[in-house]
Amino acid sequence: MGQPMTTTHEVRGHLKNVLAGQARNRQGNCRIHGAFTETLMPNDQWSGCPECLEEGKAQQRQAEQRDRAGQTRAAKLEQLREGAMIPRRFQQRTLENFATDGHDGKAFALAASRRYVERFEDRFAQGGGMVMSGSVGTGKSHLAYGIGNALLDQGYRVMGIDVYELIDLIKERAFSQKGGSEREAIKAFVAPLDLLILDEVGAQLGTEWERLMLFKIINERYKQMLPTVLISNCDAKELENYLGERVVDRMNEGGGMTLVMDWPSYRTPTDNQGRA
Repeated sequence: MGQPMTTTHEVRGHLKNVLAGQARNRQGNCRIHGAFTETLMPNDQWSGCPECLEEGKAQQRQAEQRDRAGQTRAAKLEQLREGAMIPRRFQQRTLENFATDGHDGKAFALAASRRYVERFEDRFAQGGGMVMSGSVGTGKSHLAYGIGNALLDQGYRVMGIDVYELIDLIKERAFSQKGGSEREAIKAFVAPLDLLILDEVGAQLGTEWERLMLFKIINERYKQMLPTVLISNCDAKELENYLGERVVDRMNEGGGMTLVMDWPSYRTPTDNQGRA
């Protein structure tokens, strides 16, 4: 059932005059659109240039559409961040707040990380990954998650996860869920993700099965030309022994690279940033 009209006496009278052809009109001149006819409104204000009014309405509609698009994008980014599994400690790590402290090696690593983000469209097309190796406290995780956070902001699907947690999820999906399998568990870390960041690679030797699962994920992503970033405290030789020379070599294909971060740890007893 329709709602009763709530227009005022003045508005109803004005509408009546308009319909009867008795409304007060006058000629006006717009600096933009030229001559026009305007009508005296119930509030004793003249209606103004109709084309200007329409343009104003169009601009308002566009602004509303931009607001809705912005809200949609913000909601999408929030959803991407929730799915990224980036640890809380690293959610605020950016390439902008990485401190080089005047160190040439740190400056080079930062520049390489920025280039990776800037050229990610090419890296994504070619499957180019990155290996960050070095001792603890050199900023490997900061740079890796700085890359991940920057790409999340651009709308890419990113996940960052420790290897031991990755193995736990594979076990859960493969053996604890009805109808689960290793193949299906591995697929969850391949096609749905534009970039996979694997932290603590080689931190624990694990079983042969665990190393095989890690190899399969990295290899499947390599075959599908999907970039992967590996973070490890191992040196180059230890990483080759852990993953195999072929895997490490493949990480450098498609514009990928290895960053060796071999400077001393910049953690101090008073540093609560937890950089790795």
